[in-house]
Amino acid sequence: MPGKKPLTGKTILVTREVSQAGTLSRSLDDRGARAVVCPLIAFSPPSDWALVDRCLEKLSAYDGLLFTSVNAVEFTFRRMEEQGIPLENARGIATYTVGPATAEALASWGVSVERLPDQYQAEGLASLLEQETVQGKRFLFPRARKAREWLPRFLEERGARVDLAVVYETRRADENAGLLREILGKEKLDYLAFTSSSTVSAFTALAGSGPAKEAWRKITAACIGEITAATARTEGFLQILTAPSSTIPGLVKAIEDHVEGKG
Repeated sequence: MPGKKPLTGKTILVTREVSQAGTLSRSLDDRGARAVVCPLIAFSPPSDWALVDRCLEKLSAYDGLLFTSVNAVEFTFRRMEEQGIPLENARGIATYTVGPATAEALASWGVSVERLPDQYQAEGLASLLEQETVQGKRFLFPRARKAREWLPRFLEERGARVDLAVVYETRRADENAGLLREILGKEKLDYLAFTSSSTVSAFTALAGSGPAKEAWRKITAACIGEITAATARTEGFLQILTAPSSTIPGLVKAIEDHVEGKG
């Protein structure tokens, strides 16, 4: 059909946190899909900022800053503003990030990154850092409370010191359990879009078991990268689509290719 969009007729569940769901849902809508939004995780600041504040007050002691999520960037720099810590203190330090979205978030605060890794996940960032001498260097790594320990362990094994600073917490959005089950009961979903392992785990915890599970585990889980896909496999999904590029555009493109029989 002339002018038909690539995802016309497809209904896709978007599980991202409420303030971030719009970017993905708009991209899907623009390609003809019907995006159904049900946020399954939520973010909040840590209960105690004391350790973070001490780290931010002595930024000049660090050789590098590490960011692996947009959330870490936003919570970190908002805290600096709240505490009256000059943003210039961060702009003179080598800064490394996991991918383009995080780099864009940093740019909005006037911070530029050294280089982007080829692979947009912790392993890619490690490969980039491995090209430099990290032994004896000290890094500040603002992140979520629950996060993979792989990257700091990788750096510490090579002689670096990594200070972990919890700048936000991720929780399951239990308040949306009823909405999720209502959607699963009435919608014919073609894909479940997952942008993190935490969204996968929240979905399986809230979506119901028994006959309900037998139904939802057959829906294609469209995952933003291999780490998220691995969680989907562990959680029992039978059909898993993995975006080779761990970005929102990469995820949308992977769904398009799958619809067109290319993936």
